[in-house]
Amino acid sequence: MRKLIIALSAFALAACNNNDETPETPQNPALIGVWKVQSKTIISGTDQTTALGQETIDDCKKQSTYEFRTDGKYHMNDYNSINAACQKATATVDYTYTPAEQKLVISGTAAKVLELTASKLVFQVPDNYDYNNDGKNDYVKYTYYK
Repeated sequence: MRKLIIALSAFALAACNNNDETPETPQNPALIGVWKVQSKTIISGTDQTTALGQETIDDCKKQSTYEFRTDGKYHMNDYNSINAACQKATATVDYTYTPAEQKLVISGTAAKVLELTASKLVFQVPDNYDYNNDGKNDYVKYTYYK
């Protein structure tokens, strides 16, 4: 009788462990999915708010897609006009998003998320270039849409 109770207890515990597993939820469901670039704006590094100019998104760049996956991977198909040719570059890298800090880190580069909805993502990232020659590197603000 004791062996039967032990066997039934072990079975019950195994059954509970299998049923209690819950799937992981993404850090922010609004971020997950495929995005396309809508605009790219150069922002002053001095105050991080003054727009210095906006880059035109050409037909080549409009083919680009940027995907945030639930497994913490960011996959991009990035198209750029180079020497009158539309060239594609692809990469899959790690990303993290911390909603409380509005911080998005893609492959070690941190960006501040300014807006995130189910269909719009706006973030600002430091650039390694001083567009207005004021002695401070400027920022780039990207607007993506689904």
